Amino acid sequence: MITRPTTDALIGDCCRELTDAILPALTDETLRLRLVMTETVLRNAAVRAAHEIAWMLGETSALMAYAATVAARHGSEPLAAAMAAVEAGPPQSLHLADVVDRYERAGQAFEKALEAAQEAGAADLIAQARELLRDRIAIEKQVMATYAVVGR
Repeated sequence: MITRPTTDALIGDCCRELTDAILPALTDETLRLRLVMTETVLRNAAVRAAHEIAWMLGETSALMAYAATVAARHGSEPLAAAMAAVEAGPPQSLHLADVVDRYERAGQAFEKALEAAQEAGAADLIAQARELLRDRIAIEKQVMATYAVVGR
């Protein structure tokens, strides 16, 4: 019986089945390689499934805080419109499609904010934007930490 039927646990069970039961039975090296590569993708998907919504919500908040800071100092109509578009979506929904939509809109607001900061020559705001992008890359590295190029 599965006591924690979360997506990451279910994918982890599938990965164990692939590596513990099926992989040892395969003799064809091409099939073994394909199975290992598939298991790696599944393991990465499990990490993403366990944290994806939390990561997007956290990043959305950070992007919008940045946009608000830029808007307060160097507001522009495109930035205001992009921020309003974020607020137009369902803010409390935890359904993945809604979270992704809001996340994408926050990314667009961030782009407009960065453009405004660059046009104003605001070095401190540009540095803050770089830090936000570094944070995004760090999260992607967490997901990809289990990725391994096999057979090359």
